[in-house]
Amino acid sequence: MTDIICAYFGQDWTTTVRGFNTLKDAEKHGCEMMPIPGVFGFAVIKETADWWQLRDDHSILPTNGYNVCPKTNGNFKVTF
Repeated sequence: MTDIICAYFGQDWTTTVRGFNTLKDAEKHGCEMMPIPGVFGFAVIKETADWWQLRDDHSILPTNGYNVCPKTNGNFKVTF
């Protein structure tokens, strides 16, 4: 089963939202979160039981470098 995730983030926090039907749905959610004060960007992630893939073509990420990594509780963390 494939899970599509939107992880939107600020200076020292990341909120992971799961359950989107398409990559575009996750991207739309991330775009809707962007006007909220403190939200710096979002990462759209496609995940299966064996692997995960950052979809930077559907994400808004810092241009000066970033790191996306899974956490042990099933969420993702974005740092920059």
